[in-house]
Amino acid sequence: MIIRQFEERDLPKIHAFFDQMGEESTKYFNTNDVNRNFAVKFVIEKNKSIIRWLAEENDVMMGYIFLWDIDTKLPWLGIAVHDGYKGQGVGKMLIQHAHDWAEQNGKGGVILITAKDNARGQRLYEAMGYQNYGVHPSGELLYIKRFIAFEDSETEGRLPVIPGF
Repeated sequence: MIIRQFEERDLPKIHAFFDQMGEESTKYFNTNDVNRNFAVKFVIEKNKSIIRWLAEENDVMMGYIFLWDIDTKLPWLGIAVHDGYKGQGVGKMLIQHAHDWAEQNGKGGVILITAKDNARGQRLYEAMGYQNYGVHPSGELLYIKRFIAFEDSETEGRLPVIPGF
């Protein structure tokens, strides 16, 4: 398996990836084709506040992961794994790849939100060291993976200030 950044030539793979999604994957990651449209936009527009990678093998996109707001100390993470490759460690490898990039680039951690009933995702995030911080204003669960600890006991354990929420 190779993990690399998206390229324009990947558009057919991206569409094939989203076309194969079943009901569960669509519910958690691509309702109304929102994330397909973002993935295509990521490739075409080259947004500098987002970095995205795909995992591929034998010319098949097995999954992808992205970090956005990468100009902050706590970027957001999004991930999806091909239905045919779930449970095979692809998600763990993608998350580790994003964590490695974030740590190497001086980030304090990574933040994500997930549906309250996404038990598979929650198990994965917790296995990767994420802590559940309760319910985000969106109604989804808020998870944070810290790379650094706060030095000020007054701020330890508090939710970060999230612009726009």
